[in-house]
Amino acid sequence: MKFPSFASLSRNAAAVFKRFPTLFAVVAAATALACFLMGDPSLDTRLEHKLWQLLATCDLLLTLGLAMELYAESRAFGSVRKWTFRAAVFILCGLLYIVLEPALYQTDIVRFGLFIFAFHHLVAFAPFINRGSNNDFWHFNKVLFLRFLTAMLYSASLYAGLAVAIFGVKELFNLNLPSEIYAQLFALVAVGFNTLFFLAGVPTIVETTSTAAPYPKGLKIFTQYVLIPLMTIYLAILLVYEIKILVEWEMPKGIVATLILGYAVFGMLSLLLIWPIRNDDGSRWVTLFSKSFYLTMLPLIVLLALAVYQRVSHYGFTEERHILMVLTIWLTTITVYFLCFRKDNIQLIPVSLALLALVSTFGPQSATDISRHSQQRRLAHLLNAATEGTDERPSIVTYLLEAHGLQSMQAFTETDLDRLDREITTANAKLPLYRITWLKRDTIFALLNVPPSTLSDGRYLSIHREGERVIPIQGYDYAYRIEPYATDSATIAIGKSAVRISMERDSLLAISVAMENDSAVLFDLVPLVDEIYQAKKEGKLTPKENDGTGFLYPPEKMEIQQENNRFVITLLLDQVNGDFLAPHEKSSRGIYAAGYLLFREKKVNPF
Repeated sequence: MKFPSFASLSRNAAAVFKRFPTLFAVVAAATALACFLMGDPSLDTRLEHKLWQLLATCDLLLTLGLAMELYAESRAFGSVRKWTFRAAVFILCGLLYIVLEPALYQTDIVRFGLFIFAFHHLVAFAPFINRGSNNDFWHFNKVLFLRFLTAMLYSASLYAGLAVAIFGVKELFNLNLPSEIYAQLFALVAVGFNTLFFLAGVPTIVETTSTAAPYPKGLKIFTQYVLIPLMTIYLAILLVYEIKILVEWEMPKGIVATLILGYAVFGMLSLLLIWPIRNDDGSRWVTLFSKSFYLTMLPLIVLLALAVYQRVSHYGFTEERHILMVLTIWLTTITVYFLCFRKDNIQLIPVSLALLALVSTFGPQSATDISRHSQQRRLAHLLNAATEGTDERPSIVTYLLEAHGLQSMQAFTETDLDRLDREITTANAKLPLYRITWLKRDTIFALLNVPPSTLSDGRYLSIHREGERVIPIQGYDYAYRIEPYATDSATIAIGKSAVRISMERDSLLAISVAMENDSAVLFDLVPLVDEIYQAKKEGKLTPKENDGTGFLYPPEKMEIQQENNRFVITLLLDQVNGDFLAPHEKSSRGIYAAGYLLFREKKVNPF
């Protein structure tokens, strides 16, 4: 395998532009956009979200456009029909860009993922719609798969080499290069070079059907002696677990669904990889695996169905659980089809997956609609029933708000939630989107009379010291800045002493200062956090202007002083952020503090 020369790269780029002109333009635009975003530009939050969404839309354009190009080539369409299809692809993806709002609604993130999944599978079978044999289909996708792996290998090598070169030039010539240059280089290689290199190796249908290349020996060795034995071990673990739950008569754990789906995915990938040699006399492992895989799936499908039923019956549908249920039904159908009909129509796998993904995006049968209606029914029942045990209403309201917006709860209040949503968004336009979401959450809690204090994950608050921008330094000799999301410990030098500063965020909630040849000092934050929690509960905190979760706190209460033999040490807190839970829930806290440690050296008495 030789790394391509610059001349061959130029020829390949020209060939890609001639064969796929719109795809070439999309790759160029996506590369420029990715490099721009990786440069950490100073942008409005909403604009930045829309640009990232545009980059994701470029992926849709690329995959759907490639599928369309391959379909047109297989039909020998003329130039006019090709450009008509290309325009249709841009219109469809443009509509998706306009309709979907992944920055506002989590369900649109799922929709984007489903479209990406469907369009990638569409590339695999688009040239073979209503034509072509299974053998042609397999060889075409084998070339795509190997080209993808080659592109990944070349891209990784190119990035590593260029990154080391940039680092060497920076160090040798003392250049002040921005740290973002490595992220931008990654975008250039991963989005630009990698994609164009892959497109240059996409075969035509004529090339696939006219060449009968032998089965790759390396692929056979990898599948027969690595992949299939690993799958056998994986299967044994799952079957032993199934026996265990039958003996103990308990419901399966939720994680078992992920494990079974993982086994099914890699198992079907193995079947597709070994498809041409499945009946060879010299491949016993391969033959046995190809004949027994779907039989071994039967008990696992039962286990998977139980795991899905357990989650859905207790907590209703979400988009993820709907997808899991659809995959369970699909696995059952595929397994019965291959076991009962004994057909080798391997095109059915990507075709059915693509169709199911598309069907799950919009409509009454979609993951979005079914999940929304399921949680709305649960919320309606809980709002009309007496609360016993754990109150699930806050988690349902939060899910509906974050996944579907305030409007999804219109049936539970006479307030015009659509108008209220616009008012909150407009009045707090300068706030980050996540803080606007918190304001909407507080509002809907009040409208539905759902107490936010019952949230199991606590209540996020951002507490600021009044006058936090001013630091009183008179009488102190040293100051050390405590960052809220930095490493949990650091070692610094104070005078001639080494000082280790540690932040404990779990059950202890403390900042410790361990000094060389002196006693350690511990700043316990638990009393302060409990005091803030109680003040918030009693409504005594002063809200910070234009900050949905920010509150001001008296400076004297944000200052803690300790001392040891040599120093007087003051902890001056600027901010305390995190989930402020009730005192009995201390073990689950995650508190982050920002401020300064001020050190004043004690005067040494010469006598």
